[in-house]
Amino acid sequence: MSTSDRFDPIVGNSELIQSLWSFVLEVSDSRLPVLLTGEDGVGKKLVARKIHATGCIAGSSLRFMDGASLRIEQLREDGLSHSLLSRAGSVYIGNADKISLTAWREISHFVNKAQGQLPRLIFGFRNEPTESVNVLLSQMALAGSFTLTPLNQRREDISPISRYQIWSQSLKEDFQERWERFEAEILPDFLTRDWCGNVEELLQAVKEYCESTASADGSRLVGEINTSVSAHWLKEQFERMHEKLIDRWDHEDSMTAGELPGETWGVR
Repeated sequence: MSTSDRFDPIVGNSELIQSLWSFVLEVSDSRLPVLLTGEDGVGKKLVARKIHATGCIAGSSLRFMDGASLRIEQLREDGLSHSLLSRAGSVYIGNADKISLTAWREISHFVNKAQGQLPRLIFGFRNEPTESVNVLLSQMALAGSFTLTPLNQRREDISPISRYQIWSQSLKEDFQERWERFEAEILPDFLTRDWCGNVEELLQAVKEYCESTASADGSRLVGEINTSVSAHWLKEQFERMHEKLIDRWDHEDSMTAGELPGETWGVR
């Protein structure tokens, strides 16, 4: 499992997940709007994060807005008032089903008028858009659209998602034993349970399992700081992280400017 990017990986063995990886790569470099559809908790926000992380330039940001309270002025402020945000970044608009038709008309007009000056807009729908909204979306020339199905329609993803969650929660020395116990005692029930499409519910259930087993056997989980860790050791770790970040940012800035990687790294 790779955690080399800034967000959690998309995990799964289903055909849907295979197609989703390809979709993320296809739309990540486009600044055109993206449409994501699926029930609450199936992972639309995670997909938005992956699209942003895969195709963004250094310094750009990912922001979240709620369609239920969206005001067109927010997009104007983000898109036109700040030159940096005009060139880079993404905005995920959840609850897009709750955006009024009037607001959709304004968004469509705004996107077509200010194309190239806006962050990438990613719309998250719980249900398929209405015919009226589809007409307006088609006028925006979408980069692409993808529908995420519930977990109960892709049960082959439950095991790898659970394994990833245990791996991310456990220390290296505890992972294998904790996973084998989970696989034998808990996973069979999880594979037949109706998750109602909620991946977040599965992640939370596995996290609670890790917390329960850690409490029972006296082990620690990732993120828990041992009181014996010295301030000197922590300071050393932060300094190393800072140096790596500076190197990465310098490298990404040079790539954005069109320089060869060696021209930046050679002076260090």
